[in-house]
Amino acid sequence: MGSLVSLVMTDIVGSTSRWSAAEGAMAADLETHDRLVAEVVAVAGGRVFKHTGDGMIAVFDDPVAAVSAAAGVQRAVGETSWLQVDGLQVRAAVHSGVVYERDGDMFGTAVNKVARILSVCPPGAVLVSNTIAVLLAERAPEGLEVRPVGDVSLAGFAVPEAVHAVTGVGVAEVNAPAAAPVRRRGGVLPPIDDELVGRSAEMASIWDGLMRARLVTLVGVGGMGKTRLALEVAAGSLDSFEGGVWWVDLAAATSAEAVGPVAMAAVEARESAGRSPLESVCDRFGGGRGALVVVDNCEHVLGAARELVRALRVAAPAVRVVATSREALGVRGEVLVAVGSLPTGDGETLFVERAIAVRPDLDVVEHRPAVERLCARLDGIPLAIELAAARCRSMLPTEIDARLGDRFKLLRGGRAGAERHRTLQAAVAWSYEMLDEAERHVFCHLAVFAGGTLVDGLAAVCEMDELDVLDIVDRLISRSMIVTHATSLGSRYEQLETLRQFAEDRLVEAGAIDAVRDRHLTWVHHLGGWIDSCNGTPRAADGFRRFCAEVDNVRLAVAHARGTGRHQITQEIVAAVGAAAYERPVLEVFDWVRPFELDDDWTDAAAICAAWGAAADVVRGSRVELVTVGGVPERFLASNPVVARFAATVECVLFGRWSEALEILAAVPSRADHMGVALDGAWFVAQWRRQTLGGTDSVDGEEWTAIRRRGEVALDLARRLGDELALGQLAWRLSMAIAAHDPVWAIGLASEAVTIGQRLEARQISDSGRFAHLNGLDRLRDTDGVDATALATLLREGIADASERNNLLLARGMVWTGSRLIIDIDRAAFLTFVSHDINFDDETDLVARDLEAWSRHYDVVLPDDWTEWKQRAARLSEADAVKLIIAALDRFIASAGQAG
Repeated sequence: MGSLVSLVMTDIVGSTSRWSAAEGAMAADLETHDRLVAEVVAVAGGRVFKHTGDGMIAVFDDPVAAVSAAAGVQRAVGETSWLQVDGLQVRAAVHSGVVYERDGDMFGTAVNKVARILSVCPPGAVLVSNTIAVLLAERAPEGLEVRPVGDVSLAGFAVPEAVHAVTGVGVAEVNAPAAAPVRRRGGVLPPIDDELVGRSAEMASIWDGLMRARLVTLVGVGGMGKTRLALEVAAGSLDSFEGGVWWVDLAAATSAEAVGPVAMAAVEARESAGRSPLESVCDRFGGGRGALVVVDNCEHVLGAARELVRALRVAAPAVRVVATSREALGVRGEVLVAVGSLPTGDGETLFVERAIAVRPDLDVVEHRPAVERLCARLDGIPLAIELAAARCRSMLPTEIDARLGDRFKLLRGGRAGAERHRTLQAAVAWSYEMLDEAERHVFCHLAVFAGGTLVDGLAAVCEMDELDVLDIVDRLISRSMIVTHATSLGSRYEQLETLRQFAEDRLVEAGAIDAVRDRHLTWVHHLGGWIDSCNGTPRAADGFRRFCAEVDNVRLAVAHARGTGRHQITQEIVAAVGAAAYERPVLEVFDWVRPFELDDDWTDAAAICAAWGAAADVVRGSRVELVTVGGVPERFLASNPVVARFAATVECVLFGRWSEALEILAAVPSRADHMGVALDGAWFVAQWRRQTLGGTDSVDGEEWTAIRRRGEVALDLARRLGDELALGQLAWRLSMAIAAHDPVWAIGLASEAVTIGQRLEARQISDSGRFAHLNGLDRLRDTDGVDATALATLLREGIADASERNNLLLARGMVWTGSRLIIDIDRAAFLTFVSHDINFDDETDLVARDLEAWSRHYDVVLPDDWTEWKQRAARLSEADAVKLIIAALDRFIASAGQAG
């Protein structure tokens, strides 16, 4: 990997003539020189990385230390007696940047730049780059100053460097830089007009590949910066290859036949009688000297580029090749380096640097959120980010972000270079136009998916056989037009958003977008049926995972169905995925089928949607007195077990009408499937609420036995079905029902629910399991003295986690469950919370109505007059009231830790 360091490079002025004039004296002086330099560098905290003939390169973590060491070398040289008649003179340069170490050598643009600065440094002086000058602006070395001496053109760099001179005791004054020497031979590289941002991992992979295999191909879709990365490698290698660094741009080759002549011109090869252009290129490197050849833009002449590289490797074993292409060349021993999106931080850095270059007064801090959104929406594509940053000349980042929906019109111009790099549209089109008809068909059809899909979805929408689709997908992946991710369900295929929009535009232009979206809707409809069919089987977990993976596609398909008036299909999809959506939870799913104004047009699907929606409203924290199952006709209570289940729990249990709930559930015929497990779960919820709020209608010994027996039968059914989701749902509900009678069993069931929920990422199950676990521990506290600190810790974690996810229903429930412990810790905090949670003036407020039963069940003594607590609560939000409890638990846990 690359490292950000400060480099000091030195060499002895006129060393060649000195060796010729007095070899013995020069050898002794060089030994003294190396010892002095090593001592100065070590004292300053650096290390001598390598000797370069009559000079050295030293590495420092601190730029201040690097400059101090460079000046220290000059003082030491001036204070030493030398065998040479006129002594020795040394020049020194300092620069900071990213370097890459490999096999005792150092590579990178930073190494190249410090060498170029050294080449223009006068004898006895120290020159530093503009980067160093900026770093030293607020922390200059003691006794030294840094002042500008002018802009200097450095070989291989398009933009002149603002060079600065170090002044101080023992360092020569600099009036102007020295004349630059002639650069090592090689081809003309494209100019580098900016610093490379990020890509340290890719750079390390390239250097490693070149050392091991001699051929590295950078692959990626247009706009990812393959050419810029290859140029960084080339510029950083100018002093590393005796045979030079050569740049072959095949964009100028309009056909396969033109590759040879283009390459000949680039490497300055001579025509020879009887030799083909390809052979002439190979003859150019036949002397055995090491060289680096960069072959850029191979994709449109892939076969010819492959032959060029193969011939070079055979004829010139000392030559190393870096190629850029959409896909691999297919040469034996080729090392591929994928050039993909920039990581988030690097993308934002790139945007800020380029934006400030065109608008120096841009307030980066103020616009940071917009920059973050922009870079994410642009998929981290460097070209797109640079083009967006160029727009800052006339627009603010927030304005660019607001107009990014039409990114291909917005992001054009503002960047020099080849025409295909001047607009985002052109960069993507360059890759798209080289696809064949079948590849374009699959590429464009993938655009209607949100977040990609597995092969079954793509095959259905493309109306093709899955194996045929896989063959084409494989080619598109090799061309960097599709990306793939391994998931527990199989390989998932998707496009970067920029490519997806481009592909979608092609469907619109062809007039095919509506038909493709219709096929996508049909596929989602069938997928929903499959997910529903998994319930109550060992495939239930797979069905749940598939819903979680495809929820964005479900959302997109339902939006299309609603927009085209197909409400029945919408209801059928939501009814099919309702169980999975509730357990994830993705509660917005149930809003897609509202409002219900169906009159006499109610269907089973609509009734199920209404029932699930009512349950979702309770989870969201809606006051339960405002929640119903959506006005579903009573006839569905007898015919639809889903509606019966939610009518019992939402409309009856939550209002304390557990007897009515139990009657509804008893009227549903006994079932030995997953719905039977769900109905059993609803029955256990009714029993739990009956125990909690029942007063005289509490459960006696015989009923405890009946509850336990039914629980054992239900658990056995869930396990026989192999449905882990149903088992998790049942486990936490049964745990709540039996906690007061058998807290040990209740805790075990709750732990099982938590484990299942976490493994399947079903948060509703894991959250409810944690709630049940706390309830069991609270019951066990009466008998075995559960450690209060441990209980407080679990309670605090549960409340805080639920609050952070805005699940205030769960947070409030956990507070009530831990009420006995909380009131012992901080009675004021608990009573303030209760006063905020209850509307004492509303007779329909269920918690207020059942407050006496709650206090009796949890053995909590509450005040007769709530005036003081109401006044305290009036100043707080719901979240603030919960934070009071968390703070009280934090204090208790901290004090227990100190006491221990």
